[in-house]
Amino acid sequence: MIREATLDDTESIVDLWEELMNFHIQKSSIYDIKPDAQQIYEFYLKKILKSHESIVLVCEIENNIVGYLMAEESQLPPVYKEDKIGTIVEICITEKHRNKGIGEELVTQIEKWFITKDIYTIECVISDFNEISKGFWFKNKYKPYNLICLKKIS
Repeated sequence: MIREATLDDTESIVDLWEELMNFHIQKSSIYDIKPDAQQIYEFYLKKILKSHESIVLVCEIENNIVGYLMAEESQLPPVYKEDKIGTIVEICITEKHRNKGIGEELVTQIEKWFITKDIYTIECVISDFNEISKGFWFKNKYKPYNLICLKKIS
């Protein structure tokens, strides 16, 4: 069942976020996190759950949260015809429940949410090394439009 997250879901979402981060940390040191990242993320998540510009959806199966999607409204400079854009900030499905349509259902629901807010363009950032994620987003008709480059300096 897909539903909007509540503060009661915080612990489960933080656990999923840790799974997501552990996957990314194994792939690149750019994702190294602070020792107290879990507490910081929990505080951040609670703030997001109270925001009117953001939403967190969860997938609950047998009273367990097995996936979540976090999204927000973003403003573009006023020079664009569409100056509001939707941003999918994070999506995570626990490994045991992947490839069962949960991600697609979360995306479908968030797209409906954005439409209620008169937002018709949605973006998401995908780690270039994450072939699983790229495959998911491309399959769901999301197309690359920007390239984000990174350089670490001393």
